Amino acid sequence: MLVHSTRLIRRALAAGIFILCGLRAGNAKILTVGQPGTPCPGAQYGTISAAIHAAAPHDVIAICPALYNEQLTITEPLTLRGVRVNGISRVLVQPAVLSTISGVAAVITVMDAADVVIENLAIDAGNNSVTGCTPGLAAVHYLNASGTLRGNAIFGAKLQDAQSCTEFFGNGFGVLLETDGAAPGPFCVWVTHNSIHDFTRNGIEAQGTGLNARIEDNSIAGPGPASGSLQFGVYILNGAIGEVRRNSINEGTCGSLSVDSCINLRSEGVALRAAGDGTIVEQNTITNAQSGIFINGGSHTHISRNLIRNIDALDAIDIQGTITGAFSDSIIEGNTIVNTTLPAFSCGIAEAPGTGVAGNRIVGNTVSDAYCGVAFVSTDRVEGNKYLNTLYDTINAEQTPVPPPATEP
Repeated sequence: MLVHSTRLIRRALAAGIFILCGLRAGNAKILTVGQPGTPCPGAQYGTISAAIHAAAPHDVIAICPALYNEQLTITEPLTLRGVRVNGISRVLVQPAVLSTISGVAAVITVMDAADVVIENLAIDAGNNSVTGCTPGLAAVHYLNASGTLRGNAIFGAKLQDAQSCTEFFGNGFGVLLETDGAAPGPFCVWVTHNSIHDFTRNGIEAQGTGLNARIEDNSIAGPGPASGSLQFGVYILNGAIGEVRRNSINEGTCGSLSVDSCINLRSEGVALRAAGDGTIVEQNTITNAQSGIFINGGSHTHISRNLIRNIDALDAIDIQGTITGAFSDSIIEGNTIVNTTLPAFSCGIAEAPGTGVAGNRIVGNTVSDAYCGVAFVSTDRVEGNKYLNTLYDTINAEQTPVPPPATEP
C-alpha cells in the first residue's frame, strides 16, 4: 500500500510540474541585446534591462556574448537566453554593485511572475558587500514565481566573511527559490543542467508551502567545512516539495578539523527539513560531505538509487523527526553507499533515536566500507539490504561505541 501510494504521488507531482513549467509562448517576439563594439548581428538594445523594459509578455530576449554590468528584475513572463556568436557563448551578467530587492541582494530577481526562463547565462554575484545574515544574498532569486533555470553557470554568492552569519539557516545561496505566504501558488521552478559553485550556504534552496522545485542534472560544488560555515548542496524545507534527481554534488571532507568542529561546520549533500509530502531524492551522486542526505521530518518521502561516497563525521543518510514532526511512511531503497569510515562511527543509514521516526521501509540498499550498515531504526522495516566490509550490519543503542548523534536544531 505504501509503495503504491508513493508512486501515485510521484506521478501526480511530475505531471503537475510539467504543466506548471510549460511555456506558453504565443506570438513571442525576439529582442536582441548586444554590447556596443562587440559582434551581435541585429542587436536592438545595448542593455538587458532596456530589452526587459521594452518586452511584452512571453517575448524572448536573445543576449549576445559580452560582460553586462547589470542587476536584473523580472516581473512578467519572459525568456532570457544567451546566444552563441562566432563560436563564443559566454554571456556574463556581473553587476559591479548589488542592491537589495525584497530582502535579497541578487543578480537576477524573478518575482510575482510565471513562465520566466533563464538559460545559457553566466551569473556572478561576487561583487557584493554582504557581510552578515541580512540582507539575503543569492545569484538568482525566484520569489512567488515560476519558470525554468537551465544551462547556466551560477557562482559568486559568497559572504565577504563566511563566519559573519552564525544563524543555522545562513546566507549566500547560488539559487534561492521561495514563497512568502502572500500568494497561494502553486509555484513551480525547474532547475536543470546548471553549474553552481562558490556559494557560502546552499547551492540551491527551495522553501515555502506552495512551491514545487524540480532540481535535475545540475553540478553543484562547494568547499564544505573549509568555508567556515554550514553548507548544503540542495536544501528543501518548510513545505516545499522537491524532485531532486541525477545531480552531482561534491562538498568537502573534514580534513584536519576535529570531529566536533567538523560536525559544527558540516556539509550535507541534500537536506530535507519539513519538506512537503511526496518529495523525491533519487539517482544523485553525492561525494565528500559529512552527511550525504539529511532528513529532518516529513512523510511520503522517497530516497532511492543514490550513490553516496566518502562521508565523514556523520552518516551517508541521517534521519530524524525532531522539531518538524515525525518522519514516517517513507521509503529508502536501492541506494549505494561506499566509504563512511572516518571517523570510526559513520554508518550507512542512521536514525536519531527517540525523535519520531517510524513506519518507514529501508530496503535493498548496499552499504560498503562503513562502521555499520543501519543504526537505531527499531521502528522501521529493514530488509533486503547488503552489507560489505562493515564492522556491524546493524546496531542499536546498547552497543558501544555509540556514534555521535546526527541531530539538527
